[in-house]
Amino acid sequence: MANAAVNEIAIRTAVAAVNKDSSIRVYETAVDGGIRETQYEGSWTGGTSSNVIGTGKIGSPVAACSLGFQRIRVYYIGRDNKAKEACYDAGTGWYNGGFSGAGYTVAPYSSISAVFLGGQSIIRVYGQLANNTIQEWCWDNDGKGWKVGSNFGAALPGTSIAATSWGGSPYHIRVYFQDARLNIMEKVWDGDGNGWFTGALNFANSVVRAALGVTSWGDGNSLGIRVYYGAPGNTIKEKCWDGWGGSARWYDGGFSQTCLPASNVCAIPLPVLRVYLQSGTNNTAVTEFAWTNSGWAIGRSALPPA
Repeated sequence: MANAAVNEIAIRTAVAAVNKDSSIRVYETAVDGGIRETQYEGSWTGGTSSNVIGTGKIGSPVAACSLGFQRIRVYYIGRDNKAKEACYDAGTGWYNGGFSGAGYTVAPYSSISAVFLGGQSIIRVYGQLANNTIQEWCWDNDGKGWKVGSNFGAALPGTSIAATSWGGSPYHIRVYFQDARLNIMEKVWDGDGNGWFTGALNFANSVVRAALGVTSWGDGNSLGIRVYYGAPGNTIKEKCWDGWGGSARWYDGGFSQTCLPASNVCAIPLPVLRVYLQSGTNNTAVTEFAWTNSGWAIGRSALPPA
């Protein structure tokens, strides 16, 4: 029988994940807005009311990024509709981050996403403003604190936002969201002096406010990007990009899994590609899918506290 505590995990829980080699941290939202951490260190633990690292408003989105596990940053939306940051530093533990004090107000329906850049303490956070534009905020670790970055213009109100980054000199950023015509689109930063521009991924999707998750690995010809999105029929599907240069193209991936209606989704990269979503197991538990040599398989049918 499932642990009754799984009922504390929200329907359409926000879900975000980071990893260091085979160690994994997954962040989920509870029905009271608590942001809970589940850990994998050879076995799964956590996810209970004793593992709350912050409390957002009911239904808050969650984003996570990390430098190994020396630094973990988790972003969410507070009851005052301001973006918040929970920080973990090795040797210090969890504390309230400076992004919380910056006081950036977002739309009540904003999603949120975040990335570290170039293996350094440089961070970019993405959210939606009340005018429905997608906004970037920047931490450059230069003693000047958080500042407002680029604005990508109007998007679908309440769109999901997903971001990934790789490289170091230059670094590369990809941000994904849904426009007012329901197209899922890509914004690109390649650090080559061309600034932000619209990328090659742009496809129609009839699901309004479709879930979005993304992960990436490698660089150059070894680059891999995987975008996961909510498709019709309560299904999460996959778009894939491999390599660099003129021969690289987006294509449909093999991941296709049924989920709870409007389930959120996130992923962590190779060497073991893993995807997290609510499949309906134990009602609201988050399920892990893992890519193996023989295809996609369930890695863990129900994460703790199930």
